[in-house]
Order: sequence, then C-alpha cells, then structure tokens
Amino acid sequence: MLSKYNKTEAPIWQRKLVLILGSLFGAMFLLFLVWAVMLFVDWARVDDCLDKGGSYDYELGECDFETNYVVPKD
Repeated sequence: MLSKYNKTEAPIWQRKLVLILGSLFGAMFLLFLVWAVMLFVDWARVDDCLDKGGSYDYELGECDFETNYVVPKD
C-alpha cells in the first residue's frame, strides 16, 4: 500500500556547497550585526548628549554644553 521512503545521502559536493554557503551567510550576518551595533552605539551617544541638553560636536565626537553645533550635511 505505502511504499517505504528510500532516503539516499546527498552527494559530497552538495554537502560541501551547503556548508560553504551556510558559512558565508553566517559570516555576512555577523558583519551586518557588528555594523548595526556600531551604528546604534553612535546614535545612542548623540541621543544621550542631546537629552542632557548639550550639543554634539560631530567632528570631535564630544558632547559640548557651551557651544551649539550644526548637524553636518552628508
């Protein structure tokens, strides 16, 4: 009535391809994650300065409470 499923193992080249592509995807994901964390940390530093009433100097990367700095245009 029901035939038994005969599972055969994938060829070695397919297993290597999956391993290589999975490793590349994992590495790219980790690089993206590091980049996103770096952007978030920078944004949080600027936001913290502005919340405290300061002005952020983007050239020096410092919070200044005496001078008002203009946000640079890209």
